Amino acid sequence: MPKYANLSAEATEFLRQRTGSSHLECYTYIDPDRGEDSFFVVKTINKVIQVSFAEMTYDPSSYQSLMEGLYRAIYE
Repeated sequence: MPKYANLSAEATEFLRQRTGSSHLECYTYIDPDRGEDSFFVVKTINKVIQVSFAEMTYDPSSYQSLMEGLYRAIYE
């Protein structure tokens, strides 16, 4: 069954500030029943990157930690 990611204005703004790129967009899919199925899709000028929440290290109680985890998964 297909999963549809929605544009995340907060995640997009966070990544734009951290990377300096005004061209990227970040989309998210959150599965409330199975967190390990949740993921981000980051679209840059020449790439589309999918990052599963299960691939990231973050504190589930902190949105800021989730954003930092996403950044680290892609750029570090």
